Amino acid sequence: MTYTATSQWKAPTARSGIIQIGRDFIADLAILVVSLLVAVYLRHVIPAGGSEGSTYPWPNEMAYGLVGLSLAVTYVAASLAGHFHSGVRRILAPLAGAVVSFVVLVGAVPGMSIAQKVYFLVVSLILVALLVPFPVRHGRIDDRAPVGESIARVWRNRELLRIWVSYNVRARYAQAVLGIAWIVLFPLSTAFIMSLVFADLLHSATRGAPFIAFFLAGIVPWGLFNQSVAAGMRSIVTAMGLINQIYFPREIIVLSSLGEAIVDTSFMLLAMLVIDAIVGVYPNGLFVVLPLLFAIELSLTLGLMLLLSWLSAVVRDIPQLVTVLLQMLFYLTPIIYPLSIVPPRVQALLMLNPLTPVIVSFRGIVVYNTVPDWASLIYPAALGVALLVFGYRSFKSNEDYLADLV
Repeated sequence: MTYTATSQWKAPTARSGIIQIGRDFIADLAILVVSLLVAVYLRHVIPAGGSEGSTYPWPNEMAYGLVGLSLAVTYVAASLAGHFHSGVRRILAPLAGAVVSFVVLVGAVPGMSIAQKVYFLVVSLILVALLVPFPVRHGRIDDRAPVGESIARVWRNRELLRIWVSYNVRARYAQAVLGIAWIVLFPLSTAFIMSLVFADLLHSATRGAPFIAFFLAGIVPWGLFNQSVAAGMRSIVTAMGLINQIYFPREIIVLSSLGEAIVDTSFMLLAMLVIDAIVGVYPNGLFVVLPLLFAIELSLTLGLMLLLSWLSAVVRDIPQLVTVLLQMLFYLTPIIYPLSIVPPRVQALLMLNPLTPVIVSFRGIVVYNTVPDWASLIYPAALGVALLVFGYRSFKSNEDYLADLV
C-alpha cells in the first residue's frame, strides 16, 4: 500500500489486497498467541487473585482456538468496514481482536482464572501498540514498505558497516601497549576480585560450582547488553558532524556500536571458556542453544539502542538517566548472586527483568549443563521482537530530523 505526498490512499489490486489481508491476519494471530504465552509466564512470576490452577506452564488448549476464532471474526468485520482508512483498519483489527478474545476467554474457558485473562489482555494490548504501525509523521500511517526498503539499503551497505566496525575496534587500542588485550583484562580483573570476596560466601548457593565460572557466565551476556546500550545511545550525538555532511543509512551508526560490542564479547567469551576449563568447567552439547540466547538478547539490545539513540539527540539528559538505570539494572540481574537466594517477594521484580531468564539460561548451560526453561524465554523473546520493531520504526520515522537537532 502506498501513499502520495498528500497522503492520498491508493487502492491496492484485488490480489495484493487478499495477500496483505492474509499476512496481517497471520501476524495478528501470532501477536495474540504469543500474548497468551507471555501472560501465563507473568501470571506465574507475579501471582494475583486465586490459584493458578492448571494453566501453568501452558494455558488451556482451547484458548488458542478461541483467540484465533475471535480474531478472525473481528478482523473480517474490520476489513469489511470500507469507510475506515486502511491504516486505521490495520490498527483496529488486532486491538479489537484482543478485546474480543478477552471476552470470549472470560465466558468459554472457566478453568483459566480472571487474573490470567486480565494479564492476557494487558500483554496483548502492549504488543499491539509496539508491533502494529501507528500514525507517525505527516499522515504516514502504514510505514511497512519504507522500513522494508531501509533494511534492504542497510544490507547493500554491509561492507561500510564491516569497515566501520573494524576501524573503530582497531582505533580504540591503536596506541595501547597491550592492544586488544584490554578487551578482556577489565572484566577478568573484576571476576577475580569478585571471586576473592564472594567465593566462600556463596559457595553453597552456587551449588558447588567455582564462583569465577558462575560470575563469568553472568558478566559475559551482561557486558554485551551494557556496552551496546551505553555506546548506542550516544552514537547519533557523537556522529552529528558526519550526518550533516554525507548521506548513508543512519542506522549503520547504531549497528556499528553493536558490532563493536559483539567483537568485544567474542573475545570475552573465549577468555571465559579458557578460565572455565582451568577450574574444571568444560563445554557441553547444550552450547548449541547459546546462539538462540544471544539472538534474544541482541533483539532486546538493538531495539533499545535504536530507540535511545534518536531520543538522546532530542533530550540530552537521556544518557545520564540511562547510565543510572543501567547501574540499577546490574544489581537487579542475577549476575553476582544466584536467583535461588533472593527472597520470593523480590524474585518477582527480578523476573520482570527480561535479561534474567536469558542470563539464568546462559549460566545453566555453561556452568551446570542444564536445559533452559523454554517457557521463561518466551517473555524476553516476545519483548525483544516488539522492542526491535518499535525501535526501528521510531528511528526511521525521525531520522530525517536528526540533522536539525545539532
